[in-house]
Amino acid sequence: MSNNPEHLFYFSLSRFTRLYTKGLSKRLEPHGIKPGYLEILFQLWQQDNVTQKELLAMLDIEQATLSNTLKRMERDGFLLSTRKPGDRRLTQLQLTDSGRAIQKVVSASIDDLQATVNSGLTINDRKYFRRILHQMTEQVASDLEEGCLILFDEVSD
Repeated sequence: MSNNPEHLFYFSLSRFTRLYTKGLSKRLEPHGIKPGYLEILFQLWQQDNVTQKELLAMLDIEQATLSNTLKRMERDGFLLSTRKPGDRRLTQLQLTDSGRAIQKVVSASIDDLQATVNSGLTINDRKYFRRILHQMTEQVASDLEEGCLILFDEVSD
């Protein structure tokens, strides 16, 4: 492994993400909730009864990932998917009573993990980190919109 600070940043961020997801999973698992459901749940808690196509436009995930996750969420009883009346090609998504009820569990789980993560950090530390992370995220998003070419002869010794 390289000691380049940028490479170390990547590995540190990757490790944090894996551990954070595991910590969240540990809190949600007893309730049958998978961390992969959260983006969808948060969106449906804001706007329920949407088509799969509309939901896809609201999220930053691939169609196949969304489709597979929705099947698991339906299997687990958190949502219902039905063909939209008038246009059978579209799938309508609606939270079940169980899907709406787990909002408090999810919020409490995230709050509990966030308290652990924030332990020992000042309010200014947290604000600064969020600001920097937001800036870095925007830079990566902008970079993805542009073409990228790395020439092998420029990186080889």
